[in-house]
Amino acid sequence: MRASHQRRLPAMDLAVDTGFAVLLIVCAIRYFSRHPLEGVGFAALVLAVGAAVSYAIAVISRRDPETARAVSGLEAVGSRQGVGLLLATAFWLPLTVLAPSFGWCGFALFFAVHRVIRGRLAIVISGAIVIAVSVGLFLMSNGDDLGLVLGPFFGGLVLTYAYTALDRALDAQQVLIGELIDTREQLADSERDAGALAERERVAGELHDTVVQSTASALLMLESDDLRGETASPAVRDAREALRETLIETRQLLHGLASPRTGVDSLAAVLEAQSAAAGASFSVIGADRSVSDDISHALSRVVQEALINARKHAHASSIHVTLTFFDGAVSLDVADDGIGFDPAAHAMHATERSSGFGIRAMSWRMQNLDGALTIETRPGDGTVISAIVPTPVVEESAS
Repeated sequence: MRASHQRRLPAMDLAVDTGFAVLLIVCAIRYFSRHPLEGVGFAALVLAVGAAVSYAIAVISRRDPETARAVSGLEAVGSRQGVGLLLATAFWLPLTVLAPSFGWCGFALFFAVHRVIRGRLAIVISGAIVIAVSVGLFLMSNGDDLGLVLGPFFGGLVLTYAYTALDRALDAQQVLIGELIDTREQLADSERDAGALAERERVAGELHDTVVQSTASALLMLESDDLRGETASPAVRDAREALRETLIETRQLLHGLASPRTGVDSLAAVLEAQSAAAGASFSVIGADRSVSDDISHALSRVVQEALINARKHAHASSIHVTLTFFDGAVSLDVADDGIGFDPAAHAMHATERSSGFGIRAMSWRMQNLDGALTIETRPGDGTVISAIVPTPVVEESAS
């Protein structure tokens, strides 16, 4: 849920602050023009100055964005703005009892308190303001004018109830706005995911209609020699083998683009099937468990690429795939006894030309899942491709 709503009414804030200052000055002029500056008059002056200084501290603190928001009771008391308003109220309450002329400042003080403090504490302070005004008027009228007392009392109660209801409505509106913003962000994420899926489907369709079809047609034309009973040259046989491998790899790529693994089979079952199809041995270390579809799909593609490289480039006679389950991670190793290669030289040549995409693709897949890919090899000593991905345990759904 988002933070509590902020008061974004600077004009109203300025009116309340200016109103308090003007009312305090007018009330002070009215009172001290009729009362001497001694005894009760001196006490009134001290209280008025204290209220003015405390309110000024609250106004200055309100310029800080971190303290300018309306918060619940105890949190507000801890802010400079809340402390200033509480002190101003503490000075004003006895002031309006001693000098009822200052009771008019209660209007501005009421709105200032609700601007900063919310909840039960705000209601308690509002009630204290109403009671102080009523007591001051009662003392000023010597108890003879009950209407003068009851009018401000019930008016203050109605104003307190109305402001509290309005504050609750604003809170509900802010919560609704926060939920709408969250929903909009979720919708935008869904639209991006749907757009990415649609683009993958489009690319898969384009590859199928162009590259796959053209490769299949070229392979069919090269195999026409066998249909005519003619012996193909070594170059033609190599070309046919290359086209067959390209066709297989492209179709596997299309399968990956169009339909990632749906999670029906376990990761171990998928990798074991891949290994068996490539003539590689397979083993599992640790307790087999379910992982997310994204992780399973990425590791399946890494194994697929590693097996293709071992068969096509390393000329390996033995390949072994090992799947290992750790606490909070899963890893796989594809080891072959092929011719190996120089990683530094391979990286340099891959930068200079468009080759080497397979290893880069494997590395990208791991990086996207906060994992890592390492390659241990040297010329004439085989190759070990290792991938590890952090993963929480996926709980099996209850049947």
